[in-house]
Amino acid sequence: MSASAHLQKAATNQNNLKPAGAGGVRQRQSLEARHNLIEATIFCLDKFGYADTSIARIQDQAKVSRGALTHHFPSKEELVIATIDSLLEKLLRPSLPSKKLSQTDIVADLRWLARNITGTARGRALSEVLMATRTDKKLSARVSARLTDWNTKLDEAVVGFYASPNGDDDDVRQIWMIARTFMRGLILQQPFTPDPAQIEQAINRFGTLIAPYLETRKRDGVDDAKPL
Repeated sequence: MSASAHLQKAATNQNNLKPAGAGGVRQRQSLEARHNLIEATIFCLDKFGYADTSIARIQDQAKVSRGALTHHFPSKEELVIATIDSLLEKLLRPSLPSKKLSQTDIVADLRWLARNITGTARGRALSEVLMATRTDKKLSARVSARLTDWNTKLDEAVVGFYASPNGDDDDVRQIWMIARTFMRGLILQQPFTPDPAQIEQAINRFGTLIAPYLETRKRDGVDDAKPL
């Protein structure tokens, strides 16, 4: 399934979940409860890190009973998987702001990516989970296949908008893998470089390095909104 089809399916599923009568109300309440628990998990991952994000802390942040939490997510791993899906789905949404078809476009897109990965609780929470998979074997076993699937979706979305001057889509995938790695690395760099201006300079410099290897792909009949 293509990334765009994946998003369309998700949107269709959401439309099908609109409340209708008492059953619809219960369904809406269930979706809202799941959303609140995921948002509470993101908050705790950002504030406490993965190791110290406990069910009790998530429960306290979401202001729900233990029974209500485990009704929706029987384990911490199940809740983290749902949180990963929520975080990565947002990276697939067509929300990059710049529209001009030029190399300076690439730098602007990198600034957008940096704001959403290094400058938000959601980006930091995702990094916490990704780092935890290195040592938490149980978590890694549960999410590794899912992360591989998401990586494929992200790559598909990227080559849907960007092209390589030599026409090799694998180059585009590799460059954006490097870009995502660089942006996540900035989260670890921030304690060493507390001055935001220096981080911004690094992003701009990185953008000028990779811009010659990417072009914005022109697509007839498609608007300028960019999926990442």
